[in-house]
Amino acid sequence: MACLAVAAALATGCTTSPAATAEPVQRTHTVVFDPYGEHGDPAAGLRVTDEVSARCENSLLSPENPLARRCFTNETTVALDPCFVPAGPVLVRAPGDGDAQLTSVDTVALCLADPAQSELTRVYVLHDNGEQPRDSAAFDPHWFLELADGTRCAKIFGVRETVEGHHLSYRCDEGQLYGMLDEAGTVWTIHHRAEGDDELDVAEVRTVWK
Repeated sequence: MACLAVAAALATGCTTSPAATAEPVQRTHTVVFDPYGEHGDPAAGLRVTDEVSARCENSLLSPENPLARRCFTNETTVALDPCFVPAGPVLVRAPGDGDAQLTSVDTVALCLADPAQSELTRVYVLHDNGEQPRDSAAFDPHWFLELADGTRCAKIFGVRETVEGHHLSYRCDEGQLYGMLDEAGTVWTIHHRAEGDDELDVAEVRTVWK
């Protein structure tokens, strides 16, 4: 199975190395993630490598994206988060059935841990409780960040670790992030601790994903 955000305690992104050089950040960009193409198939460059069945609810990692889900599989004890249902009906092949069938938005979801990831898990949703009203999140609603230097970071929950009064909030391919995003300016920032360092510095954020 592709690397996925697992349960609430630990999640490590399937990440890539920071870019050797990167353009200066002029503005932090927000991406509302959608892994579907025009006809409800996985978008170009994405492919399904695993299929499971699950029951789903609102995403914990991406609480403000109305299409994001947290899915609990029947085959394992793993929670997949984030997963994404399509915005409209899609044609999918049900397991064991060779004929394409038109399904409603709450019968299939695609799951991944990194927006740059090309391999997805398809979830056949047996019960979707994710269409509940959503208020603005009381915490950071972004499930993935890319810093100015290309470092990529996946949100985590349930790890009780603080540095300089800031809680551990993202695990990166180089270091960790602590605390909440500072969204006061056009370029957002967050506290970063590099591998092997004891102190935090302030990192600029290039892109955030909901």
